[in-house]
Formats: sequence, structure tokens, C-alpha cells
Amino acid sequence: MMGQYISRPLLGCVLATSLGLGTGCSHWIELAAPAEAAPPTNATVATDARMPLLLETLRVTHNGSSIAPPALLERQVIGAIEATRLFSQHYQSGHTQPNAGQAHVTMRLSIDNVVEPHAGQAAWRGFVISASMFTLAPFISLNYDYATDMSLEVERWDGQIKRYSAASNGSAHYNLFGANPEVIEQLKGQVTEVCLSSLLNQVIQDSTFYLASKEQPLGSPIRTVSVGVRRPPSRAIPVSQPIVEPSSQ
Repeated sequence: MMGQYISRPLLGCVLATSLGLGTGCSHWIELAAPAEAAPPTNATVATDARMPLLLETLRVTHNGSSIAPPALLERQVIGAIEATRLFSQHYQSGHTQPNAGQAHVTMRLSIDNVVEPHAGQAAWRGFVISASMFTLAPFISLNYDYATDMSLEVERWDGQIKRYSAASNGSAHYNLFGANPEVIEQLKGQVTEVCLSSLLNQVIQDSTFYLASKEQPLGSPIRTVSVGVRRPPSRAIPVSQPIVEPSSQ
């Protein structure tokens, strides 16, 4: 008897719960590699020829507005530079500095981020908060687009300068019940990694430009090290697969 008197809003919530169990809180991320990305470059250089590096400036904008570089982003940038193994030591302005008069390479990095959270279906506009919203929520596709443009200026100890640029973008896809801040942070981190890898790969291609010219004494062994960048994620391959749970009987 009680089943005959279930209110319509309650019925909608029950139906939404059943659909949620059937479809799961699905979410996935797609990454687009830089349009003109060069194949990863690796090189072998003499250890004694490597120079110290100073990251002098790290400027970041968010939808055109300047922001303080997040600590996580700073660590990601420094980590990517260190992973190339092109430089002997790594300094960051405001933290540690090369010794006075010490020859070194100086980097100035600008990062412009563009964020666009939007609904994947125009029908979402004008939606009324009611049982129908809960019923259809698992089927409403939402997108979060994130793009990054990076400009890098690298100056040698003798004042010679080279400039590089790279861009990357990606999208997070999820339904209303699959929204998760961790997915957005994962998207930002992956897009940044792809862009950094493309940028530093260009630097590696000019590796000899940043090495000191030193003649090895006769009979002295030459120690070498391999330099290169970490492989970024492949183009447009989901890094978080949709979650599908079996429906309850």
C-alpha cells in the first residue's frame, strides 16, 4: 500500500539513485599535444661542461589576470627542468642564488592559462531544480577546458639569448554527479606537463648552446650524462577511464 503513495519528487530521487548506480560517476580527461611538437630529443653531454641554472622569474596569468605562482606549479616547473639533467645546479630567485660572479644560465618563464568551465549541452540552461534534474543528471555531459601557453627566455652567461614557446590544452568530461575537484587538478597538471615537455625539448635541441667549452686534459677521462625530457602523455588518450559499476538488481 505504501508504494502507491510515494511522492513524485521522492520517486525522482529514487530513480536518479538507480541510474547513478548503473552509469557510475564517470569522468575522463583528454589531452591534446602541441600542434607542432617535435619528436623527443636526447643527447649526451660532458658532465664538466654543464652550467648552473637560475630560474629568475616565473610569471603566471589566469584568464588574463596575473596571479602568484602556486607552490605546486613552481615545484612542477623546477622538477621538469631538473629532470632534463642539462644543468649542473638549479637555483630559483627568492630562494637560493648562484655565487657572485659565478657563470650561469638564466631562465625567465611566462605561463598564460585559459580556463573555461561550461556545460556540454545547451539544454542545461534554464533547467528547473526538480525531480527531473536528478533523473537526468547522469546523462548531462559537462566539460572543463584548460589551455596553457608558455614563453621561455633563456640567457647565457655572456648575454646571448634564445626564446622558445609552446602551447597545450585539454578537457575534463564528466556528468553532474561525477564532478570532482581532483579531476580538474589532474587536468591542469597534465596540460602543464605536456607544455613543459614541449618547451624543454626545444631547449635540449640547443643543448650545446648552454654548455661551457672546456678542453679536457690529456689522459683525463670524460664523464658524460644523458639529457632529455620526460615523455608527456599521448595525444587525446583518456588518463582517467569512466567508472562503470554494475546496476543493482
